[in-house]
Formats: sequence, structure tokens, C-alpha cells
Amino acid sequence: MKEMEEKGETRGRGQAPPLLVEHLVKISAACPDDLRGIRDRALVLMYFAVAGREHELAFNRVRDYAETSGSIQADLRVSKVRPRVVPVPYGSRPSICPVRAWQAWKEAAALTDPDGYAWRRLHNRWNTVLKGGLTPKSIGDIVTRAGERAGTGIRFTGHSPRRGLATSSRLKGHDQNVIAKQGGWAPHSKVLAGYLEVVDQWEDNALLGLL
Repeated sequence: MKEMEEKGETRGRGQAPPLLVEHLVKISAACPDDLRGIRDRALVLMYFAVAGREHELAFNRVRDYAETSGSIQADLRVSKVRPRVVPVPYGSRPSICPVRAWQAWKEAAALTDPDGYAWRRLHNRWNTVLKGGLTPKSIGDIVTRAGERAGTGIRFTGHSPRRGLATSSRLKGHDQNVIAKQGGWAPHSKVLAGYLEVVDQWEDNALLGLL
């Protein structure tokens, strides 16, 4: 690192830090109870729940979040890999439940047009809901700002919720195939395997029980 600094070289951005459930709790609590905070909370929670990509959520319309008696069926029809429909059940903790958060945003923003964008821009001055949807970049920026607002000390990026879902799910003991299905990874995805390996290295460590 010292040699790189002396030569004026910089490292690449590397992998995005995972946004975990413990971070969701802080982010949700730090979101203000105004329209912007309601939107940001719902966006981050849904982003995590579907293990989404920035462009997938940017394309979503209101109709793409079909509510059932026990969940939301999130239709991610625009994807760089393949379209998928992701089941999002009610969470056991209301404060970080993506279904409740979406319902709160939908009601607060009066999203009655099924063909309208699900994730809307807000007027910079008046904080009113605009017809235009968020761009992929602005969705990533919201995630970054949400982490900063919550004082996590971690600079999350637009890929952090996706990696965070994989990491958090593995920590709960879920199988790779279950995680892959939720996030739209191929069953034997090397990228997903790399995320899970970071978790598994602590469970399958050769030093466990020795020191």
C-alpha cells in the first residue's frame, strides 16, 4: 500500500460491502418520517429482499409489486441475466418488513397508476412526488446516503443490498440453491459462491477448537 501511495497508484473499488440485516435496522430507524424517508426505507428494504440490481428496480412499475394475502410478488422483468418473479413475505419485524414499507410508500405517494414508476423522484425543493422514475445511479446513491444517515461507518453501494441478502441468508444457514433462486443467480454461480465462501470460512476454519 505504501509503494502504491508513493507511485500515485490507487486500488480498484473492489467488491461492494454487504448490507446486512443489522444495517437494515439502523437504516430504517434513521429514515425520517417524511415522504423522502418513507421512500428511502421502502426502497432499501425491497432492494435487499429481492436481491436486486439497480436497473431492475429502476424499471419497476407499480403493477410489478402484486400484493397477495401473505406476500408481494415482485416482478423483475428487466434484468441483465433473466427476468424473475421474487416472493417477498411479510417480515417478522415490522420496522424492517419490506411489504409493510412498500405499502406505506405506495399510500404516502398516492401511487394509483399501475403503469407508473414504483420508485419516483421527489422535487428537490417541495419534496413532492414527480412522475419520473429514479435512474439506476440515483437508486445506488440512495443506498449510499441511507448508510451514511444511519451512521454505519460503511460506504454501501448499489450492489450492497444484493450481496447483503446472500450473506445474511447464508448466516442463517440457507442452502446455496435457495439463495440463488431468490437473487436470480445460476445455481452454480461462481460470483455467489464467492460471497458465500466469505461466510463459510468462519464456520469451517481449521483453527476452530484449537486455540
